[in-house]
Amino acid sequence: MRRGAAFIATRARTHWRMKAALTLALTMFFCVPYFVLQRVLVFPARMLPVSALDRAIGFDPRWVWAYQSVYVLLILVPWMATTREGLRRYGAGFVGLSTAAFLCFFFVPIIGPRPEGEVTNAMFRMLASYDRPLNCFPSLHVGLAVYTVLAARWILDGAWPKSTRNGMLFLGWFWTALIGYAAIATKQHYAIDIPAGALLASISHWSAWHIAQRSTAHAETPMDLSGTSMFDLVHDPNRAGSPGASVARRH
Repeated sequence: MRRGAAFIATRARTHWRMKAALTLALTMFFCVPYFVLQRVLVFPARMLPVSALDRAIGFDPRWVWAYQSVYVLLILVPWMATTREGLRRYGAGFVGLSTAAFLCFFFVPIIGPRPEGEVTNAMFRMLASYDRPLNCFPSLHVGLAVYTVLAARWILDGAWPKSTRNGMLFLGWFWTALIGYAAIATKQHYAIDIPAGALLASISHWSAWHIAQRSTAHAETPMDLSGTSMFDLVHDPNRAGSPGASVARRH
């Protein structure tokens, strides 16, 4: 147990400045457009037909805890990465997935099935206080969860025992399934939003990890993201040729 904790702590400390900067940058990139799109509508919003699955899964605000747990998953997985390339690919896929969803939210705003009225659950009340019943299709909650677990297949590399790696991936998929169910049970989303988010996540993952892999000769070689200014925030001073490289090597 102690060795495992030390192993995880060592991985978390690797490129920790880059991870902290990337976490902050992605959070800002997600939050600003997400909440602006909920409050500034250019096109008329509409509701979707309620499916049999929507009706079968009744409203239960207690599932809000599973729904909100996606943010823990989004932090845990990238902090296990040990290469700058892995972090850059994760960030690139996150940006691609979010951008595609934001375009859907902008052009086709969908009002979710969340019921009106007073709810006693404090966590759900807090969620409803800042998250308006828009930005439904596709589900970014599910999309980001699916994308993060897909990325974990690359991030949890050969340094992990195979049984541990497989167990963690199984836990990740189980966790994602709970988030998907919670998205319907809290009526934050329609059932159709869930597979739509998962499909978008799969495309983003394939683009960020499989296509990019063909253009990089070494796992430590950063992707050419010079056109994406957000990634300048995660510059690593240990990179060869950087102004701080010689200083970093001396220490």
